[in-house]
Amino acid sequence: MRRSQLIFTLLLYAFLLGLGFYFRVPENYGGVPWFGWLVLGAFAISLGASLILLDAAQRRRQILSSSSEAEGEESARHETSKLPPVEFDPGRPSYPHPVINPQTCIGCHACVEACPHDVLAIVNGLAAAVAVDQCMEDTSCQVECPTSPKSCIVVNTSKVIRERKVPTRDQRFMTNVPGLYLIGDVSGVPMIKNAINEGGAVIDHISEDLRQREDDGATQYDVAIIGIGPAGLSATAVAKQRGLKYIAIEQDQVVSTIRQAHQAGKMLYFKPEAVRVTGGIPLPDAPAPKEVMMQAWMDSIRSQQLQINEFERCKEIKPDGGAFVVTTEQDRTKQVMQYRTRSVLLAIGNRGTAMRLKVRGEELKIKVTPTEAVLPLFCEACRAQRAGQDHFCQACGAKYVGHIPAPFDEHKVKYRLSDPNDFQGRHCLVVGAGNSAVEVALDLAAYRSADSARIVGWRDNTVTLVVRSDFKSDLRLLNKMLVYECIDEGRIEAYFQTTVKEISEMEVVLMDAHDTVPEKAREKARLKNDYVFALIGGDKPTAFLESLGIVVG
Repeated sequence: MRRSQLIFTLLLYAFLLGLGFYFRVPENYGGVPWFGWLVLGAFAISLGASLILLDAAQRRRQILSSSSEAEGEESARHETSKLPPVEFDPGRPSYPHPVINPQTCIGCHACVEACPHDVLAIVNGLAAAVAVDQCMEDTSCQVECPTSPKSCIVVNTSKVIRERKVPTRDQRFMTNVPGLYLIGDVSGVPMIKNAINEGGAVIDHISEDLRQREDDGATQYDVAIIGIGPAGLSATAVAKQRGLKYIAIEQDQVVSTIRQAHQAGKMLYFKPEAVRVTGGIPLPDAPAPKEVMMQAWMDSIRSQQLQINEFERCKEIKPDGGAFVVTTEQDRTKQVMQYRTRSVLLAIGNRGTAMRLKVRGEELKIKVTPTEAVLPLFCEACRAQRAGQDHFCQACGAKYVGHIPAPFDEHKVKYRLSDPNDFQGRHCLVVGAGNSAVEVALDLAAYRSADSARIVGWRDNTVTLVVRSDFKSDLRLLNKMLVYECIDEGRIEAYFQTTVKEISEMEVVLMDAHDTVPEKAREKARLKNDYVFALIGGDKPTAFLESLGIVVG
């Protein structure tokens, strides 16, 4: 019995009792003496009180039971409770789907890349749920969201949402291994502005820590910076400004992740807007094309005369007394190098090293002879940004003067596609079955609309897609629809149950995927080829970090 029901019952009983006495009802009204009525009233009151206590006990048990069952979901619900209030939307569906908080979203693409069903997309620099009806309650979008509190929350779900595993580090960016620091994407927050600021701040912490430790005199460097993306480049610049002896090592080109992950002309947004840049390299104040940001960084490298060892892969980091010995291998000469340093800064990114095909000819280099003039990014007269491919500056009217680069050697096998316009009129072979491989094949074969939802034109390329078995189960629906459209139109030739046997300067030999020994495998096809794009995944740095003793969890 609820409290309101009890109060109503008591009032009704009092009303009837008062009414009876007012009209002087007989003493034995209804065959019951007056004390019988009192007992009946007391019984009603006792029954009501008992029902209240029973109802309260039952509700208490339900609350305790719900709390026990929700123990595994506590962290996710706790994150949800931290979110700023979201205005109630009566039209919001009741089934599971992601909700994005635009106040805290940093536009890092983590949730978009994690969703296998095209539910999310980046709109004006922020994540947005563009197809909630396609949500299959995967919940990986919330898991991969790096912000705290979570900017992407899956609502109406009963699934237990696991915690995102990130390496352990303190507020000074030091891991649980003394002298080993961690910044940038690998730390769990894939954001350019955050990486630059961390790169500047960590060097100040390293400088302070080094002043408190004695140097044994046998170290060559104060800090070894591994990975020269935005975070590592910022740290390198600040290390030189602070007068530290540094060695900067990059397994590819400087900022190769930014250079290759974003296509030419892509507009980049720098979140959070309220945070200013405090690191060692500049960043535009407003959203800008990739090329503008890259040019500013290259100018900064030249003006500060930063020394960076490119194409040198870190193979091992070992403690040595109070220092570290960093072992590397130079990509071109295969020479092994060792550096003894007082501290190590890891800024290696979270994408990891691309997996290799491990076939004959994978390291083959080809001679490239440029035919088109390269125009400068900025007007030489007024330093205004060049717009389009016009040879005249729209700001001051001055004429651009281009130059044709000298012939150069480059690797035939690529592991990312930076700009599909660089491969016009080529015979291209793409290896892979996931979203990355399919999107590279699409961009080599066709022009897509601004939202990448449809094909608006065809490129003058011959594109072949090689798939070991079948398309991956998490292939986005839109990618699957577009790639089959290209196959039906004859713009992409697909080989399923197939893999690469051998790569030569002008050809690629394919074999059946069930043949495990390439030397004895029967040739399935021999194709004319200029470039091979291997998009078969990458080795995340988790194993490397754990081998150093860093706790990831």
